[in-house]
Amino acid sequence: MEVKLPLLYNPKAGVSRKDPEALMARLPARHRARIEPIAFGPPYDFEPHIAQAIAAEGPLFVWGGDGTLHHAGKALVAAGCPVPLAAIPGGSGNGLVRGLRTPLNPSGAVQRLLEGVEIRMDLPRLDGAPFLNLCGTGFEAVIAHAFDGGTARGFLNYVKRSLKLWRDFEPVGLRWEAIQPQESEPNSRREVLRAAWLGEEAALPESAWSLCIANLPQYGSGFWIAPGAHPADGILQWATLRKPRHLDLLTQLPALFREGGRTYLRQEGRLLKANVYLDRPLPWHLDGEPVESRDRAEITLEPSVFRMQVTEACPWR
Repeated sequence: MEVKLPLLYNPKAGVSRKDPEALMARLPARHRARIEPIAFGPPYDFEPHIAQAIAAEGPLFVWGGDGTLHHAGKALVAAGCPVPLAAIPGGSGNGLVRGLRTPLNPSGAVQRLLEGVEIRMDLPRLDGAPFLNLCGTGFEAVIAHAFDGGTARGFLNYVKRSLKLWRDFEPVGLRWEAIQPQESEPNSRREVLRAAWLGEEAALPESAWSLCIANLPQYGSGFWIAPGAHPADGILQWATLRKPRHLDLLTQLPALFREGGRTYLRQEGRLLKANVYLDRPLPWHLDGEPVESRDRAEITLEPSVFRMQVTEACPWR
Protein backbone atom coordinates (compact mmCIF):
# COMPACT_ATOMS: atom_id res chain seq x y z
CA MET A 1 0.00 0.00 0.00
CA GLU A 2 1.38 3.39 -1.02
CA VAL A 3 2.21 5.75 1.84
CA LYS A 4 0.45 9.11 1.46
CA LEU A 5 1.84 12.55 2.18
CA PRO A 6 0.50 13.79 5.54
CA LEU A 7 -1.39 17.09 5.50
CA LEU A 8 -1.54 18.23 9.11
CA TYR A 9 -4.25 20.77 9.90
CA ASN A 10 -4.88 22.67 13.11
CA PRO A 11 -8.67 22.99 13.53
CA LYS A 12 -8.23 25.84 16.03
CA ALA A 13 -5.82 28.06 14.10
CA GLY A 14 -7.13 31.09 12.22
CA VAL A 15 -10.54 32.71 12.09
CA SER A 16 -12.45 30.21 9.94
CA ARG A 17 -13.19 26.50 10.33
CA LYS A 18 -10.99 24.14 8.35
CA ASP A 19 -12.82 21.65 6.17
CA PRO A 20 -10.35 19.04 4.88
CA GLU A 21 -13.07 17.26 2.88
CA ALA A 22 -13.86 20.46 0.96
CA LEU A 23 -10.15 21.10 0.41
CA MET A 24 -9.61 17.60 -0.95
CA ALA A 25 -12.70 17.81 -3.19
CA ARG A 26 -11.18 20.79 -5.02
CA LEU A 27 -7.97 18.94 -5.87
CA PRO A 28 -7.44 16.94 -9.06
CA ALA A 29 -7.83 13.19 -8.53
CA ARG A 30 -4.09 12.59 -9.03
CA HIS A 31 -3.34 14.94 -6.12
CA ARG A 32 -6.09 13.59 -3.84
CA ALA A 33 -4.54 10.15 -4.20
CA ARG A 34 -1.28 11.41 -2.72
CA ILE A 35 -2.61 13.31 0.34
CA GLU A 36 -3.88 12.23 3.77
CA PRO A 37 -5.42 15.00 5.93
CA ILE A 38 -4.67 14.54 9.66
CA ALA A 39 -6.10 16.71 12.47
CA PHE A 40 -3.24 18.01 14.59
CA GLY A 41 -2.42 20.54 17.31
CA PRO A 42 -0.66 21.03 20.67
CA PRO A 43 1.40 19.42 22.14
CA TYR A 44 2.83 19.25 18.59
CA ASP A 45 4.30 15.74 18.34
CA PHE A 46 5.52 15.89 14.75
CA GLU A 47 7.80 12.83 14.88
CA PRO A 48 5.41 10.19 13.45
CA HIS A 49 4.20 12.58 10.74
CA ILE A 50 7.74 13.47 9.70
CA ALA A 51 8.44 9.73 9.44
CA GLN A 52 5.36 9.34 7.24
CA ALA A 53 6.48 12.23 5.01
CA ILE A 54 9.92 10.63 4.65
CA ALA A 55 8.32 7.31 3.67
CA ALA A 56 6.12 9.14 1.15
CA GLU A 57 9.18 11.06 -0.10
CA GLY A 58 7.98 14.39 1.29
CA PRO A 59 7.13 17.20 1.69
CA LEU A 60 5.40 17.62 5.07
CA PHE A 61 2.22 19.64 4.46
CA VAL A 62 1.10 21.80 7.39
CA TRP A 63 -2.17 23.77 7.21
CA GLY A 64 -2.30 26.30 10.00
CA GLY A 65 -1.26 29.69 11.29
CA ASP A 66 2.23 31.07 11.73
CA GLY A 67 2.43 29.52 15.21
CA THR A 68 1.68 26.00 13.96
CA LEU A 69 4.16 26.46 11.10
CA HIS A 70 6.77 27.71 13.56
CA HIS A 71 6.46 24.52 15.62
CA ALA A 72 6.60 22.41 12.44
CA GLY A 73 9.80 24.20 11.43
CA LYS A 74 11.35 23.59 14.85
CA ALA A 75 10.50 19.89 14.66
CA LEU A 76 11.97 19.55 11.17
CA VAL A 77 15.16 21.34 12.27
CA ALA A 78 15.46 19.02 15.28
CA ALA A 79 15.07 16.03 12.94
CA GLY A 80 17.77 17.33 10.60
CA CYS A 81 15.43 18.72 7.91
CA PRO A 82 14.79 15.31 6.28
CA VAL A 83 11.91 16.64 4.12
CA PRO A 84 10.75 20.09 2.99
CA LEU A 85 8.00 21.99 4.78
CA ALA A 86 4.99 22.83 2.59
CA ALA A 87 3.08 25.65 4.34
CA ILE A 88 -0.68 25.95 3.72
CA PRO A 89 -2.36 29.22 4.77
CA GLY A 90 -4.72 28.60 7.67
CA GLY A 91 -4.09 31.37 10.20
CA SER A 92 -5.21 34.93 10.75
CA GLY A 93 -2.00 36.58 9.48
CA ASN A 94 -0.20 33.99 7.33
CA GLY A 95 3.06 35.94 7.31
CA LEU A 96 5.30 33.05 6.21
CA VAL A 97 2.95 31.97 3.41
CA ARG A 98 2.40 35.52 2.15
CA GLY A 99 6.13 36.19 2.20
CA LEU A 100 6.73 33.13 0.00
CA ARG A 101 3.90 34.26 -2.36
CA THR A 102 2.00 30.99 -1.87
CA PRO A 103 -1.69 31.21 -2.89
CA LEU A 104 -3.96 32.10 0.03
CA ASN A 105 -6.63 29.62 -1.10
CA PRO A 106 -5.74 26.39 0.76
CA SER A 107 -6.63 23.96 -2.03
CA GLY A 108 -4.84 26.15 -4.55
CA ALA A 109 -1.81 26.22 -2.26
CA VAL A 110 -1.75 22.41 -1.96
CA GLN A 111 -1.97 21.96 -5.73
CA ARG A 112 0.68 24.58 -6.53
CA LEU A 113 3.02 23.23 -3.88
CA LEU A 114 2.67 19.66 -5.17
CA GLU A 115 3.66 21.05 -8.56
CA GLY A 116 6.32 23.32 -7.07
CA VAL A 117 9.99 23.04 -6.16
CA GLU A 118 12.18 22.89 -3.09
CA ILE A 119 14.44 25.75 -2.04
CA ARG A 120 17.04 25.94 0.71
CA MET A 121 16.19 28.80 3.05
CA ASP A 122 18.50 30.39 5.57
CA LEU A 123 17.78 29.44 9.18
CA PRO A 124 17.97 32.27 11.72
CA ARG A 125 18.11 31.72 15.47
CA LEU A 126 17.39 33.80 18.55
CA ASP A 127 19.62 32.60 21.41
CA GLY A 128 19.82 29.25 19.62
CA ALA A 129 16.06 28.87 19.04
CA PRO A 130 15.22 28.65 15.31
CA PHE A 131 12.57 30.69 13.52
CA LEU A 132 11.49 30.74 9.89
CA ASN A 133 10.00 34.16 9.17
CA LEU A 134 10.95 36.73 11.80
CA CYS A 135 11.54 37.48 15.45
CA GLY A 136 11.37 40.72 17.35
CA THR A 137 10.95 42.76 20.49
CA GLY A 138 9.44 46.06 21.53
CA PHE A 139 5.88 46.89 20.58
CA GLU A 140 5.47 43.94 18.20
CA ALA A 141 6.39 41.46 20.94
CA VAL A 142 4.13 43.15 23.48
CA ILE A 143 1.30 42.74 20.97
CA ALA A 144 2.23 39.09 20.31
CA HIS A 145 2.07 38.33 24.04
CA ALA A 146 -1.24 40.16 24.45
CA PHE A 147 -2.73 38.50 21.36
CA ASP A 148 -1.62 35.06 22.56
CA GLY A 149 -3.45 35.60 25.85
CA GLY A 150 -6.72 36.58 24.17
CA THR A 151 -9.43 34.45 22.63
CA ALA A 152 -10.39 36.66 19.66
CA ARG A 153 -8.51 36.20 16.40
CA GLY A 154 -8.39 37.98 13.06
CA PHE A 155 -6.97 41.20 11.65
CA LEU A 156 -9.58 43.55 13.16
CA ASN A 157 -9.06 42.16 16.65
CA TYR A 158 -5.31 42.52 16.16
CA VAL A 159 -5.77 46.18 15.19
CA LYS A 160 -8.03 46.87 18.20
CA ARG A 161 -5.55 45.35 20.62
CA SER A 162 -2.65 47.19 18.95
CA LEU A 163 -4.36 50.59 19.22
CA LYS A 164 -5.06 50.01 22.89
CA LEU A 165 -1.39 49.26 23.68
CA TRP A 166 0.04 51.81 21.22
CA ARG A 167 -0.68 54.73 23.53
CA ASP A 168 1.52 53.55 26.39
CA PHE A 169 4.50 51.68 24.95
CA GLU A 170 7.72 53.71 24.69
CA PRO A 171 10.91 53.03 22.65
CA VAL A 172 13.73 50.89 24.04
CA GLY A 173 17.41 51.85 23.91
CA LEU A 174 19.68 49.48 21.95
CA ARG A 175 23.39 48.68 21.84
CA TRP A 176 24.87 46.38 19.20
CA GLU A 177 27.84 44.07 18.75
CA ALA A 178 27.20 43.19 15.13
CA ILE A 179 28.74 41.91 11.93
CA GLN A 180 27.18 43.38 8.80
CA PRO A 181 27.72 42.43 5.15
CA GLN A 182 30.04 44.57 3.08
CA GLU A 183 28.56 46.84 0.47
CA SER A 184 28.88 45.52 -3.08
CA GLU A 185 28.69 47.35 -6.37
CA PRO A 186 25.47 46.78 -8.39
CA ASN A 187 26.06 44.30 -11.21
CA SER A 188 23.01 44.99 -13.35
CA ARG A 189 20.74 47.85 -14.36
CA ARG A 190 18.05 46.38 -12.12
CA GLU A 191 20.39 46.39 -9.12
CA VAL A 192 21.43 49.98 -9.89
CA LEU A 193 17.79 51.09 -9.99
CA ARG A 194 17.01 49.18 -6.80
CA ALA A 195 19.97 50.75 -4.98
CA ALA A 196 18.86 54.21 -6.12
CA TRP A 197 15.31 53.52 -4.95
CA LEU A 198 16.35 52.22 -1.53
CA GLY A 199 18.96 54.91 -0.91
CA GLU A 200 21.85 54.66 1.54
CA GLU A 201 21.56 51.85 4.07
CA ALA A 202 20.58 53.02 7.55
CA ALA A 203 22.93 52.64 10.51
CA LEU A 204 22.05 50.15 13.22
CA PRO A 205 19.41 51.82 15.42
CA GLU A 206 20.24 53.16 18.87
CA SER A 207 16.59 52.90 19.90
CA ALA A 208 13.42 51.37 18.56
CA TRP A 209 9.73 51.38 19.30
CA SER A 210 9.50 48.02 17.55
CA LEU A 211 12.49 45.92 16.42
CA CYS A 212 12.19 43.06 13.93
CA ILE A 213 14.81 40.61 12.66
CA ALA A 214 13.45 39.28 9.38
CA ASN A 215 14.20 36.34 7.09
CA LEU A 216 11.12 37.10 4.95
CA PRO A 217 9.40 40.43 4.27
CA GLN A 218 5.95 40.19 5.92
CA TYR A 219 4.48 40.17 9.40
CA GLY A 220 1.27 38.93 7.82
CA SER A 221 -2.12 40.39 6.83
CA GLY A 222 -0.34 42.32 4.08
CA PHE A 223 2.00 44.25 6.43
CA TRP A 224 5.45 44.65 4.79
CA ILE A 225 7.89 45.09 7.67
CA ALA A 226 11.12 44.24 5.79
CA PRO A 227 10.69 44.52 2.01
CA GLY A 228 14.42 43.98 1.50
CA ALA A 229 14.44 40.56 3.19
CA HIS A 230 15.63 37.60 1.08
CA PRO A 231 15.36 34.13 2.70
CA ALA A 232 18.22 32.56 0.75
CA ASP A 233 20.97 35.19 0.54
CA GLY A 234 22.77 34.39 3.80
CA ILE A 235 21.79 37.80 5.22
CA LEU A 236 19.14 38.87 7.74
CA GLN A 237 17.21 42.09 7.56
CA TRP A 238 16.68 44.25 10.63
CA ALA A 239 13.71 46.61 10.59
CA THR A 240 12.42 49.16 13.06
CA LEU A 241 9.15 51.00 13.35
CA ARG A 242 8.88 54.49 14.76
CA LYS A 243 5.93 55.10 17.07
CA PRO A 244 3.26 56.61 14.79
CA ARG A 245 1.51 59.82 15.71
CA HIS A 246 -2.25 60.17 15.26
CA LEU A 247 -1.89 61.73 11.81
CA ASP A 248 0.60 59.02 10.77
CA LEU A 249 -2.11 56.40 11.18
CA LEU A 250 -3.82 57.97 8.16
CA THR A 251 -0.89 59.31 6.13
CA GLN A 252 1.98 56.86 6.77
CA LEU A 253 0.55 53.54 7.98
CA PRO A 254 -1.10 52.61 4.63
CA ALA A 255 2.35 52.55 2.96
CA LEU A 256 3.31 49.62 5.18
CA PHE A 257 0.58 47.55 3.51
CA ARG A 258 2.04 48.04 0.02
CA GLU A 259 5.09 46.08 -1.11
CA GLY A 260 6.69 49.18 -2.62
CA GLY A 261 5.32 51.58 -0.02
CA ARG A 262 7.74 54.08 1.47
CA THR A 263 7.35 55.74 4.86
CA TYR A 264 9.61 57.36 7.43
CA LEU A 265 8.03 55.10 10.07
CA ARG A 266 10.13 52.14 8.87
CA GLN A 267 13.90 51.76 8.65
CA GLU A 268 15.76 48.62 7.65
CA GLY A 269 19.24 47.31 7.04
CA ARG A 270 21.26 44.12 6.76
CA LEU A 271 22.84 41.88 9.37
CA LEU A 272 24.97 38.71 9.44
CA LYS A 273 25.01 38.13 13.20
CA ALA A 274 24.70 40.23 16.33
CA ASN A 275 24.39 40.54 20.04
CA VAL A 276 21.85 43.23 20.84
CA TYR A 277 21.51 44.75 24.31
CA LEU A 278 18.30 46.44 25.49
CA ASP A 279 18.13 49.12 28.17
CA ARG A 280 15.43 47.10 29.97
CA PRO A 281 14.09 43.52 29.79
CA LEU A 282 11.32 43.16 27.22
CA PRO A 283 9.32 40.25 25.81
CA TRP A 284 10.30 38.76 22.45
CA HIS A 285 8.53 36.65 19.87
CA LEU A 286 9.52 33.97 17.34
CA ASP A 287 7.28 33.91 14.25
CA GLY A 288 4.63 35.60 16.39
CA GLU A 289 4.95 33.01 19.17
CA PRO A 290 5.67 34.65 22.55
CA VAL A 291 8.97 33.84 24.25
CA GLU A 292 10.41 34.99 27.56
CA SER A 293 11.63 38.51 28.29
CA ARG A 294 15.34 39.34 28.05
CA ASP A 295 17.58 42.38 27.87
CA ARG A 296 20.21 40.72 25.67
CA ALA A 297 19.77 38.53 22.60
CA GLU A 298 22.10 36.70 20.24
CA ILE A 299 21.03 36.64 16.57
CA THR A 300 22.71 34.07 14.31
CA LEU A 301 22.09 32.65 10.84
CA GLU A 302 22.82 29.30 9.16
CA PRO A 303 22.78 29.81 5.38
CA SER A 304 20.79 27.51 3.08
CA VAL A 305 19.95 24.73 5.55
CA PHE A 306 16.14 24.73 5.84
CA ARG A 307 14.21 22.83 3.18
CA MET A 308 11.06 24.67 2.02
CA GLN A 309 8.58 23.71 -0.68
CA VAL A 310 7.46 26.73 -2.75
CA THR A 311 5.32 27.47 -5.78
CA GLU A 312 6.28 28.95 -9.15
CA ALA A 313 5.26 32.37 -7.78
CA CYS A 314 8.04 32.40 -5.17
CA PRO A 315 10.66 34.97 -6.24
CA TRP A 316 13.54 32.99 -4.71
CA ARG A 317 13.03 29.59 -6.35
